[in-house]
Amino acid sequence: MTFSEKYLKRLAIFEKALKKFQNLLSLNLELNILIEVASKRFEYTFETMWKVLKLYLSEIKGIECNSPMDCIKAAYQNELIPERYEQDFIEMVKLKNEIVHIYNDEIALKIYHQIIPEYINAMTVVYENLKKEM
Repeated sequence: MTFSEKYLKRLAIFEKALKKFQNLLSLNLELNILIEVASKRFEYTFETMWKVLKLYLSEIKGIECNSPMDCIKAAYQNELIPERYEQDFIEMVKLKNEIVHIYNDEIALKIYHQIIPEYINAMTVVYENLKKEM
């Protein structure tokens, strides 16, 4: 398979974002600061992930998806997302939308508790599956 330079750059950006996201597990910060950092890293990592999925699906599978939920569904159907993580990704889309539109401490706390380690593991599996395709 041949991948475009744009795809390879997006995959590298996703990898870097994912590593920073994984680093949350080792941060020793005050809870309110940790929640803020976790929310932002989740938001950025999710954004880079769905955009690299969009490129992969378009370039390699010929599937067009224009929203995070469409790309998540297509990635699941193309076995980039294992069945055990399907619901996690649906929840990630909902949480991402909540962060953008209604940022408050309750939502941030919910995200913090759900992302460690569940969402980190789910996104890591997607990254590993994309790397296997190379």
